[in-house]
Amino acid sequence: MKPYLNNIEFQQETQTWTISGTCAVKIEEVQAHYTEMFEFLRPEKKINLSFETNGKNFTATIPMSEIAENSITNNKTPWNFRIISGGKKYPLESDGPVTNKEVTPKNAFYQYVFEFPEGLVTLFSKPKDITATLIDFAITPDTLSGAIKLNTPIEPDTYSAEIVIKRRPYSALYLFHEQEEAFQIGTIKTDKINFQVKLQALSSNLLVDSNNVVDTFIRLNSLSINKQHDFYLNIDNSIKNIIPREVELSHPKYSKINTYVTGSNRLSFYFKKNYQEIVSLTAFQEDANKIDLQFSIPKNFIDSKLVIKRRDNKAKLFEYYIEQEFPIKKGLLKSATTISRHEFLSGNVNKENGIWDFFIRSTDQPDLPIFIPDTVDLSKNKFHNVSNQPFLAKIIKNGAKNLSINTNPAPESNANPLKIAVMGSCFSRNAFNSKPFFNPDYKRFFEVTFTQSHTSLFSVLSKPYTGINIDDYGNMTDNERRTLQADFDKGFFENLENSKSDYLLIDLYADVLRGPIWLESGEILSLSYISEQTGILNDLPIKRLLDHSDNDAFFQEWTSYADAFIEKLLTVLPAERIILNKGGFTSKYYDKNGAVQEYKIKMRIERNNYFWDRLNNYFLSKVPTAQVIDFTKKPYIGDYYYPFGHSFSHYESGYYKDFMREMIYITEREKRKSNN
Repeated sequence: MKPYLNNIEFQQETQTWTISGTCAVKIEEVQAHYTEMFEFLRPEKKINLSFETNGKNFTATIPMSEIAENSITNNKTPWNFRIISGGKKYPLESDGPVTNKEVTPKNAFYQYVFEFPEGLVTLFSKPKDITATLIDFAITPDTLSGAIKLNTPIEPDTYSAEIVIKRRPYSALYLFHEQEEAFQIGTIKTDKINFQVKLQALSSNLLVDSNNVVDTFIRLNSLSINKQHDFYLNIDNSIKNIIPREVELSHPKYSKINTYVTGSNRLSFYFKKNYQEIVSLTAFQEDANKIDLQFSIPKNFIDSKLVIKRRDNKAKLFEYYIEQEFPIKKGLLKSATTISRHEFLSGNVNKENGIWDFFIRSTDQPDLPIFIPDTVDLSKNKFHNVSNQPFLAKIIKNGAKNLSINTNPAPESNANPLKIAVMGSCFSRNAFNSKPFFNPDYKRFFEVTFTQSHTSLFSVLSKPYTGINIDDYGNMTDNERRTLQADFDKGFFENLENSKSDYLLIDLYADVLRGPIWLESGEILSLSYISEQTGILNDLPIKRLLDHSDNDAFFQEWTSYADAFIEKLLTVLPAERIILNKGGFTSKYYDKNGAVQEYKIKMRIERNNYFWDRLNNYFLSKVPTAQVIDFTKKPYIGDYYYPFGHSFSHYESGYYKDFMREMIYITEREKRKSNN
């Protein structure tokens, strides 16, 4: 029954392989296929091959262009082959050596060879070792230019090229990038490429933080196949000393670039906001009722306003979503604002130990921080009441010598039994587990009305999917079966409403680590570990997968679904009854001997935590009065003896007990508020 290979030939003229062999069953299809494991198991890639049969003999044709377009650019791709007959799949095997030579096209990203691991016919597509070296370099306030030498011969008009700059989430995450911009070079003729980038074309989209680390690449686009690949720019020894430069740019406004050579000998630069001391505080007074501020603002600034923005942490950095705006009265000699304590930080937008930063906003200008010169002394400022809330605020000079606010909470705690629904992952649900490792007495305080696990916000908003009977798959637990069925049924909002829950506890794990899949019939499913491990994934009619190869693109698409999810959620529960568990992965764990160990994928963990912060911040910008559980700054790590297996998603016992105390504190606080 097994199909066997007996011959391989490569046709230079057509750039195809012809493989032939024997097969005892009737052949309906011949396929080349592989499955990529990158963070999680991806849906398999497959190519239907043209074939001919003569009795038990068959011949199939493998087009190099399709193999190239579907292979992985930065890793070896193992293509296997199979025969489809009567709905069954038969792998193509080899019962002996089959002669073949490695194929190395002159102008392609790959080289190819057939091998036979464990008797399986496998075509390996291996990326060529292409490197790009910067051999000339110059930078002025207007232009970045230079020359690049490739280590491989280039046949004219087979590639076009671009200079691509990519911003890291933060400096330590040098393997990951978010925003990028590309600058055309055009079709290349030789292995030496001259380029010139007009720096006025740089977008302010790259100025996300005060100091942004940007890496530089050359992107080669094949003109014969739909494939491109980015290559770092290595630095030739002869020009290393001319790389470090600083230039101030006319656009974007108040920005500058510092170019440098990385520890890996590559070209990168710091893209900085050069905002310091453009506007300053000249006078400050406060009492229990009001705050008086005076500013030095450039005369050409139009329609200036005072803005205060709340910092939301994203890993080691922060971003802003929540803000308040106050008018500035501009006179002949001074610009000033008076803020009533009753208006200051009004609304339920404060969080524990929060920091707010002051800015001046003017027409056609970026928001500029307010510098505190030595002539203005804020050291004697005190904490004051904020509006009618249980928070205190103190105006300070921050570490960058700019104007900020610190807030202090007024915590309360107690306990009261309540109904709670959970949407999320083990980060949230496992605190409500009676095992000694977790919280044996949690039922004294909470009744879990229902759980929606490992479900993406994309999936929740989709129509139900009935195309697969989950009961046909026996390799899952009852809990996994319920979890997968709930994702297929799309009954979250109905279940939440029917449950009469007092609170919804939610975390965004499913969208941080994995991604949604769109089916041919329009439904959206969550790509959970269950569908991945049970084989259901490969049986789904998948049209599209949104993964995390471009987290900025993922975020932009996710926000529209988050908006729709939140809008519908608020028709079922008020915002104050939503509790966001910020979550976060741990990079360390206690091993079986109690020693602290570090996970080898620490950088990937930090990158995922950074992205999780972005999703949390956006969610809270849309639901600012939601409650928050934030353990990101607490010292808990993983544990080898975690009851369900240790991983960077599973914490030591103390995390879950502390989590329960936090839940009790939040719900009791809200109960007291409602009674008042």
